[in-house]
Amino acid sequence: MVLRRAVFVFVLAAGACGDDGGAVIDAPVVDMVVPVDFDNGSCGNMLRFTGEYVDWDSQTSFCGIFNAVIEVAGGGAMDSTAPNGRFDLCIPDAPTTRLDVMQPAGNSQCTVPAAAYTVPTIFIANKDVILSGAMFSGRAFTTERQTSFFQDQVGAAFDPAKAQVFVHVSGSAQTVTLAAAHGPAQVAIATGWEAGDTGTDVFFPNVDVGGGTTQLTVSNSTAGTGAIPLVAGTITNVTVGVVSPGL
Repeated sequence: MVLRRAVFVFVLAAGACGDDGGAVIDAPVVDMVVPVDFDNGSCGNMLRFTGEYVDWDSQTSFCGIFNAVIEVAGGGAMDSTAPNGRFDLCIPDAPTTRLDVMQPAGNSQCTVPAAAYTVPTIFIANKDVILSGAMFSGRAFTTERQTSFFQDQVGAAFDPAKAQVFVHVSGSAQTVTLAAAHGPAQVAIATGWEAGDTGTDVFFPNVDVGGGTTQLTVSNSTAGTGAIPLVAGTITNVTVGVVSPGL
């Protein structure tokens, strides 16, 4: 049985007011209601979390990460990635859920040179992003690519005492900002990577862990921003949703 959740975006008249996030809106809806048909699969009162886990350079030559295990942190639902990197599982109906990634045991099946994914990786699933219909997209580099990427793009070695943050923007290119200090931001382009913080796939290298979180800001984003976790020596993968101008 396929269950669906209907999610609605309300546009209010200028000057209207509402309560502070409660269920009752104390101002009329005057313009439009746009339904988003979210397929919740067979997850019932949980959330369906689906997306992809792909190689670092998939914008130039697509490569799914096969046989990684995605698991709700602390012990929960899990799923193994398909050859194209896709996964699909039910997670708690919470504002955010952390998922741990157990990397495949062998080398990548499609990178040259062949190498393994060894850097610890986590996913942050955001309820608002899921309900918006945005697809999660996470990445990781092999040990070989880690070395060359940091040498060629970052200009500094991978620092295991610091965190790494990859942000996928579901929608048009946006400017992505982290509050914590970090190395030079990199953006994925059709031919590889270049320095910058505006795009649909943005990476922040060697991020100061500090207290274990930082604030993520994205221009025109209404879902998935705010506090995200930082873990030393680990890639934090986040996907954010963007509202189209005029909504």
